[in-house]
Amino acid sequence: MDYQFENLGADRFQQLCQAILVRQFHNLLCLPVGQPDGGRDALVFFEESPTKDFIVYQVKFVKRPLAEADPHRWLTDIVAGEAPKIRNLIPKGAKHYYLLTNVPGTAHLDSGSIDKVQQILRSELQLPADCWWRDDLCRRLESYPELRWAYPELMTGMDLLRYLVEEGLSESRGRRMAAVRAFVRDQYELDKEVRFKEVELQNRLLDLFIDVPLALRDVSQRKHLHIFLNVLQSLTWQPADADEIDATFSRTYYEREERPSIGAASFLLNPLLQEHLPTIVLEGAPGQGKSTIAQYICQVHRMRLLNEVSDLEAIPESHKSTPLRIPIKVDLRDLATWLSRKDPFSPDESQVIPSYWHGSLEAFLAALIRHHSGGSEFTVPDLHAVTRLSAMLLVFDGLDEVADISKRQEVVDEIVKGVSRLRENADSLQVIVTSRPAAFANSPGLPSDTFPSCQLEALTRPLIDEYAGRWLKARRLQTGESAEVRKILKEKLNQPHLRDLARNPMQLAILLSLIHNRGPSLPDKRTQLYDSYVELFFSREAQKSPIVREHRDLLVNIHQYLAWILQSEAERAEEGQHRGRISTERLQKLLTEYLTNEGYDSSLSQKLFTGMAERFMALVSRVEGTFEFAVQPLREYFAARYLYETAPYSPPGSPRRGNILDRFDAIARDFYWLNVTRFYSGCFSIGELPSLADRLEELAEEEGYRHTNHPRLLAATLLADWVFTQHPKSMKHVVSLILDGLGLRFLLASKLIPR
Repeated sequence: MDYQFENLGADRFQQLCQAILVRQFHNLLCLPVGQPDGGRDALVFFEESPTKDFIVYQVKFVKRPLAEADPHRWLTDIVAGEAPKIRNLIPKGAKHYYLLTNVPGTAHLDSGSIDKVQQILRSELQLPADCWWRDDLCRRLESYPELRWAYPELMTGMDLLRYLVEEGLSESRGRRMAAVRAFVRDQYELDKEVRFKEVELQNRLLDLFIDVPLALRDVSQRKHLHIFLNVLQSLTWQPADADEIDATFSRTYYEREERPSIGAASFLLNPLLQEHLPTIVLEGAPGQGKSTIAQYICQVHRMRLLNEVSDLEAIPESHKSTPLRIPIKVDLRDLATWLSRKDPFSPDESQVIPSYWHGSLEAFLAALIRHHSGGSEFTVPDLHAVTRLSAMLLVFDGLDEVADISKRQEVVDEIVKGVSRLRENADSLQVIVTSRPAAFANSPGLPSDTFPSCQLEALTRPLIDEYAGRWLKARRLQTGESAEVRKILKEKLNQPHLRDLARNPMQLAILLSLIHNRGPSLPDKRTQLYDSYVELFFSREAQKSPIVREHRDLLVNIHQYLAWILQSEAERAEEGQHRGRISTERLQKLLTEYLTNEGYDSSLSQKLFTGMAERFMALVSRVEGTFEFAVQPLREYFAARYLYETAPYSPPGSPRRGNILDRFDAIARDFYWLNVTRFYSGCFSIGELPSLADRLEELAEEEGYRHTNHPRLLAATLLADWVFTQHPKSMKHVVSLILDGLGLRFLLASKLIPR
């Protein structure tokens, strides 16, 4: 069997050679890689020698060994360069020299590279010398099978599956091989596409995947810090000094834009992370890409196992050469169902639980493999046999989607216990859990000492552009259409309220879909854009959460009410107070009061609170025990919608205070409410726009505002938002107001500006 030594790189190839030697010589001295070693990579000392004589081993790695048409000439040059160093070691006690290489030799008598190099070594060096070629290393490696899992990059996917059958699973080779291979194939086919039906998007995962940045925020566990640093350094970041390292992981540093960041997939696939931090929690807000990253990581391993050549060509080289594992991806809602003594793989979960049911993680994983292999027999002992011989990856996706808190705690407990049991048996085990950051202090979660967490970051501008390019290509748009979408997106990203909506992949997909469907009319109609955005987002969340599905309209109304409260309080907050935040206790109290005042059953309060805090992205918990809106424009949008939709009807002859025009008058005079005013004005229907134009004119004539630019700036802003586009007459009225204030009304009279 040949091994993929080239996947190791020069340093790890040297370490592998040292690992082979140390199994033969207990007194081997392994020299560090990447240092001036005087021709020595490993030494074996003669125990009986009074002069401390030794054998020298030197490793030479070639990135493309098969490209060496004449290996003996290549090695001749090597020997010529190393000979002075070797001769210098003879007085120090060197008695024998070995050259180890990944280059394959040829066996022709006298004319083959093996014989020719042997002659060169003995003639050039003044001590006995030999060369271990590729085949020598392969045969020695077969004597130490455990090394193949310490360096899993050595094997291709087919080699790994073949090894499971031929070496380790001989007593049940046919059945286990069929089950594992069918399972990997079925999950591979299921995860080939990303699906987002709300924006009519269903495309190949590899066509749309971008590596979302990951922030190493959880550094409270200092024992993990050096691992994070090592991974960062291996993936390009090179800190200048210790001060930069400390600054990087300080709390305030993460408020800065310029900071070292790496893609989450690159981080989780990194060999150093897999070796030193094999259990980790990946956190991110809904739509930020947690599940897609989990899907991608599993697909990387599957395509290598199944030798999917065309897919392998579409991923970065660094991802192809990471340690190979058999991946098992688990939807944690299914595990929760299983632990409830129901069969998650049955069309009817009320069906009688199968006879092989056991309330353990291992029993569930065996059932999962059985289901995805088409019903092949696969038991817990089969699972143990496979994990004992192979490197495994367990991905537990969607902890936050287990809605019932008590059931989530049961799932967490079983993951902790099950992973601990599997690790005792497993050759190598990596575990990744995806979840939204905990909304409550007592939310069930994995223990941070053994499952440290990392958080996904907002998309950078280059990643936004990359995703947009992939999205346009996936939609197969004509060149002109694609250029138009790019142009509009570029314009919109310069507007803060839209830039905030492009910070995670799901939100960006919604924004791109809206731009594609609405075209140039999209950018200026802020309120309608946010209406469409919230509509699409709720449609997406309704697919995942029964709470959102059952109480969708009520949840929207509650968010509008809370936005109004928080916007009002943020304006009045004194310096040092939390602007726009609300405590958990007060949030629950406001929910109960709102439900009671609006005639709903107040017992819904806790259920809705859980749904809002754990599923809907508008509210986040950045500081433990408090909630706030994820981005300020969303708070301002919801506050505007609340003011407009709750304004009392004011019939002719019986005017009522606080109607939509009174509310406009109140917020239009306060600069702090400017963004709310813009969203609010965008709510006006075509029949209400003339009254809105009149109110702008009244504001321009009012004492205290008459000699300021505020009325005209507000009017110009609403024009730029295309608030009056439905009613040209009102639009001309507002244009006239602006020009009159600037002393430019003659432009209208001279027809330089059309009426």
